[in-house]
Amino acid sequence: MRFYLRAIAYFREDLPLILASLVLIAMSTFAGLLQPFFWSILVDCVLGSFSGHFLVYSVFYRLIHLVGVAAADRPRQIIVLAVLAVGLRVVQEFLGMALRLLSAYVGYNGLIRVRCDLFRKLQQLSLGYHKSQPQGDAIYRLSYDTGGFQTILTVLINSVLVSAVTLIIMTGIMWKTNRLLTVITLSVAPLLLWVTKLFADPLKQRWLEAKEVDMRLTTVIQRSVASIGLVQAFGREADEFDRFHGSVQDSKRANIRQAWQESWYWLLVGAIFGLGYAIILGYGGWLVYQDVFILHLKDGFTIGKLWIFLAYVNQVYAPLQSLSGSGATIQSGVAGVQRVFEVLDRDPDIKDAPNAAHMPRRPRVLMLRKVSFEYRAGEPVLLDVDATITPGQMVAFVGSSGVGKTTLLNLLPRFYDPTSGALTLDDIDVRTVKIKDLRAHVALVLQENLILPTTVAENISYGRPDATQGQIEDAARLAGAATFIEKLPEGYQTVVSESGGNLSGGQRQRIGIARALLTEAPIMVFDEPTSALDPQNEALITRTLQNLKRQRTIVLVSHRLSTVMDSDQIFVMEEGRIIERGKHDELLALHGVYFAMAQQQLKVQAPTVV
Repeated sequence: MRFYLRAIAYFREDLPLILASLVLIAMSTFAGLLQPFFWSILVDCVLGSFSGHFLVYSVFYRLIHLVGVAAADRPRQIIVLAVLAVGLRVVQEFLGMALRLLSAYVGYNGLIRVRCDLFRKLQQLSLGYHKSQPQGDAIYRLSYDTGGFQTILTVLINSVLVSAVTLIIMTGIMWKTNRLLTVITLSVAPLLLWVTKLFADPLKQRWLEAKEVDMRLTTVIQRSVASIGLVQAFGREADEFDRFHGSVQDSKRANIRQAWQESWYWLLVGAIFGLGYAIILGYGGWLVYQDVFILHLKDGFTIGKLWIFLAYVNQVYAPLQSLSGSGATIQSGVAGVQRVFEVLDRDPDIKDAPNAAHMPRRPRVLMLRKVSFEYRAGEPVLLDVDATITPGQMVAFVGSSGVGKTTLLNLLPRFYDPTSGALTLDDIDVRTVKIKDLRAHVALVLQENLILPTTVAENISYGRPDATQGQIEDAARLAGAATFIEKLPEGYQTVVSESGGNLSGGQRQRIGIARALLTEAPIMVFDEPTSALDPQNEALITRTLQNLKRQRTIVLVSHRLSTVMDSDQIFVMEEGRIIERGKHDELLALHGVYFAMAQQQLKVQAPTVV
């Protein structure tokens, strides 16, 4: 019950609309209950000679009297019946239309709230979570699983609540008509309850399985579209098609299994209803035959009463079927809602401490104190890393791939927290500071900067959307990007294609640097800023870094020594540790790991032994 209450809580802001919907449902249900009486009146009163004391019959007689139709004028009575029937049906349809519009409005309002909550939570979850999950998983949960909340609301209101009220009202009417037939009609309810309980868990499991498979299909589609250039370059279209076809087949099999489970469920439900209807038809027919044709009772069980009863049997079985079917339908919604709650209930690994302090943005001393880190227990990536970086310095962490440089970079803005040790700004542990304030101190320039499909100006100002055009141009000038931007067809208003496809690697990198500069973060972190660039662009980026020296604290992560030679401090890493530190010339003099790297990359010669 707590699960369902939590799900429908997303719709509580629209409670007045929900109450209005319930009023419309009650009016529409009442109009539906009146429909069978037109046939009954036609058969028993207009075409027959019955003049019983049914309330509806009495209302009809009063109505035809008011409109001036004589009791013996049967043709005009038929016309009145037809007009009343069509009028009631039109009213019912208008009520249904209003109800559908209200339901859609309430449903989509709740859906927006769910999606916003889920999107906000996905933004809060750490980089570790997102790297452990395929992108298609988040897309599927946001796009499809959130629809389960609408399903639950619709089932609880339209199927459970409405069906229960309708069932109670019609049972009362049928009870007044014939008690034994009413008991026979409702005798199928225990069987339906048993079948619903029997199939609840299997249906839920089948829906969960189908959703997991469909999520994997979404992931395959997303990955294939994102890597279309790689696929075409290496001629792997057939392999990607086979992968896609296999995922589609898995989706089909999972959904067919779910369809089989539902089909068996509905087969049993239909058989139970068929059995009940057959018994009612047989016994009701016998009552009419006995009262009308044998006993000739004036107030007996007439054909009109049987017609009403059979019509109400259909309308009793409809809500019963709806109540039974809600068990199957709601499981699809439950499966989606459960997957959404799995994410909403995750505790973010990285979050503000309960008493996190505000930290105004300004230049600060960055220290790494015995920092160690593990992605998996017992497999250290960083070990006892110590470093002190003062404001305005340019420092570099160098080493071969896999020594922990990028991991160290990810600790600075708290994408991860150290397993042991601490990072501090002016001796303040960053874990005690508000994450937003910490990240205002650190601007990242990644190896592959994400370029958005919008204007150059909007790309540069992404981290500071309120920046003026002059500030954008100043940042571009500092980053060495102004020259090429001004040559673009529309300058800063030129629209960049998806992922910056109409820009070179060096141009994308300089836009990334300008974006970081515009934030005015005192610490700028560069992850392999020149690794994918040609010598000309590498020289441009290196010159840009030199120009920024002393203006910002610069932290470089690189394996290219030509980029870091002018650094104030160079930290050489190996197997997660800092094994050498100093300036370029000092490290060369050690003739250690850095010297060996310089021999390979910079063609530094070993001193001649005399």
